[in-house]
Amino acid sequence: MDERTVACEDLYKGVKFDVRYDYLCIAGGMKSNTFNTPKVAELEGVVVFFLKHLYHARQIRNRIVECFERASNYTIPVVQRDRLLSFIVVGGGPTSCEFMSELHDFVTKDVVKWYPELAPHIKLTLVEAGPGILGSFDKALSEYYLEKLREMDIDVKLSTAVSAIEERYVDGEQITVAKFGDGTEQNFGVMVWSAGLSPVNFLEKSNLAMERGRVAVDNYLRVPNSKGRVFALGDCATTSESLPPTATVAEQSALYLADCFNNYHSKFDVLDKKNDNKDVPLPGDVTPYLMPWNALSFLNKLFCDSSPEFQYKNRGSMASMGFGGGVTDLKKSDLPGLKSTMSGQASYLVWSSTYLTKQLSLQNMILIPMYWFKALIFGRDISRF
Repeated sequence: MDERTVACEDLYKGVKFDVRYDYLCIAGGMKSNTFNTPKVAELEGVVVFFLKHLYHARQIRNRIVECFERASNYTIPVVQRDRLLSFIVVGGGPTSCEFMSELHDFVTKDVVKWYPELAPHIKLTLVEAGPGILGSFDKALSEYYLEKLREMDIDVKLSTAVSAIEERYVDGEQITVAKFGDGTEQNFGVMVWSAGLSPVNFLEKSNLAMERGRVAVDNYLRVPNSKGRVFALGDCATTSESLPPTATVAEQSALYLADCFNNYHSKFDVLDKKNDNKDVPLPGDVTPYLMPWNALSFLNKLFCDSSPEFQYKNRGSMASMGFGGGVTDLKKSDLPGLKSTMSGQASYLVWSSTYLTKQLSLQNMILIPMYWFKALIFGRDISRF
């Protein structure tokens, strides 16, 4: 950090080069944590898929369609057909639960229309190592979501971890098997792994101070011993409050730093050689971003006290449950109003409204409801892309 240089390498041609910086903001995110479970990393992209990037979503979709195409071959053995149509999601957090709900809708409402004879062979399984799902939500909402998953004929295994994945031959057919911590096993065609986070390679190889796999920053989101010129935010950073690695924390961190740079740091001349060994002055007061909608941002000053330090404001927690369902927990929210919970269609309305307001363009805000309406009336497109 003393040289204020980042060593880079072109991903396509391997060309290495250096980039100098005046300020550096690290927002590298995190990658999925396999917990060194045997065969998970080796089979990633084949039968095991992570859920972090857009290409992961494409891989999962194409693999699901492939499994149905292969299972529809009338010459295929039953053990192979059952294996191909067994889908496992690992993890019990909001991402895993939302994905399982969407997977259920996609498989049972859209794909099965083209492969109705395969419906009896479909098996959906959610595996969670802890005693319950949605651990950060109100207990009543977690139990409600769990009950709804089981009503969908989803096998939810609690207090169960995936201990290993094996490839073996059964009746002459090569199959993949998930081994669970309780000694049971399950053949599967697709496993979606969303069970934890670990630092990306860039952070692992850096000399930055880390806490539990995340970059340690102070209350101003500054990396220690960087003279106030290196910052970290989002999933890859952790403060003394140990904030959760969620989108709302990342969003508020970015907005806080934007205000710091625009209103305070921009007044410090980093190009002046006399300032090379000086610490960048601390910022002045910054108003937290409590309101989830930009149209209501004028209320932030009314309900929040400004401070030079970063202040995270809890806007509540939401998890969708396919089309028309979900849960919303506002009990710990800093938003003004009733500290309550919601479920069902009311929660889905709140979730979808919030989702639309987070789009970066008016075009997407118009197109997304049109896609939802198209899927509701005609079903989802199951072709590969």
